[in-house]
Amino acid sequence: MKIYFVRHGETDMNARNMFYGWYDADINEKGIAQAEELRAAFETIHIDAIYSSDLKRAYHTAEIIANGREIQPVPEIRELYYGDWENRTWEEMSEADLEEWHGWLTDWVDRRMPNGEAFMEFYDRVTRGLEQIIKENKGKHVLIVSHNGALSAMHCHLTGAGPKAFWRFNSKQGHYSAVWVSGEKRTYDCMNYPAVWKENRK
Repeated sequence: MKIYFVRHGETDMNARNMFYGWYDADINEKGIAQAEELRAAFETIHIDAIYSSDLKRAYHTAEIIANGREIQPVPEIRELYYGDWENRTWEEMSEADLEEWHGWLTDWVDRRMPNGEAFMEFYDRVTRGLEQIIKENKGKHVLIVSHNGALSAMHCHLTGAGPKAFWRFNSKQGHYSAVWVSGEKRTYDCMNYPAVWKENRK
């Protein structure tokens, strides 16, 4: 099977560099434009099934790309839940509780955010959702629309790099990645391929 991965379009929270996890923000005008570019790119790509996080920013992105096709919401591939740190910038979190913030930065795999989701709970949840999608779609081509953190967890899992490689991966908005999955073998066609190629793209 082949899996295409897309991160949701930009939100106002992204533009402000905020942690917002399960806060159900929608995509902004730029995010809508990014999704429309992806829709055009996927018009020539065969897709058998479309899956999305159930959060609005991902589902709205998927709706634009799907252009009327069915979308299957998957709560397991939501973003990490930040608890008390939801809807805060990096600066606000460090100022609110510097000791707790530094503790999480140095031990993010095992340390739980205040009233939030432990990283390994998140990782196991996301990879469980991914494996279910794989199980249900052997031999098919599927599109998954999710979040930067959730997609990083999926790439860690698929490559065998494991959870500690989480920060090595980054999914750009307005881009897609693609991987072939056959048994235990994974072959990446592309990572962060732009929906629209632009000269002097940074």
